[in-house]
Amino acid sequence: MIENRTGRWLTFLRIYVGALWLAYGASKFESNWAAPNGEFYQATKFGADSIHGPMHDFIMTVVLPHQQIFGLLIAYGETLVGISLILGLFTRAGAIGGMFLSANYFFAQGKYQVYLGVESLEALLFVCCALLIATRTGAYLSLDALLFRRRRDDAGASRT
Repeated sequence: MIENRTGRWLTFLRIYVGALWLAYGASKFESNWAAPNGEFYQATKFGADSIHGPMHDFIMTVVLPHQQIFGLLIAYGETLVGISLILGLFTRAGAIGGMFLSANYFFAQGKYQVYLGVESLEALLFVCCALLIATRTGAYLSLDALLFRRRRDDAGASRT
């Protein structure tokens, strides 16, 4: 079990990272985000112009032609990751989703090309989500802890 002091800090980190993801996702539920030639299209096009290789080709041939679908997927994905981490519900799955999103943003923006991307918010979010997975933060002050404790109690009661 996570020590109380460490558990509090990890819970704070989980909720803070979740709030960041929720704020990012909720801000994308506006009419101009996924609209044709809207904010998502402009940001993606700008990012794709600064990179090369397979990620550039993927963005130009798959993402931009289907930009409305990808814009909505990003908005829902960020929001769901945020809700998952804040509530501590399916915490590891939420953290894996956060790692997936932040890794894609990191490579799509080409931030790895300068100083290995150490000043990148996406890299920081990736590391924080990896830490949330590695330390089992869902076991402390979360809905995961309540659900799995109840399931464990039910399994113990059925054996007797």
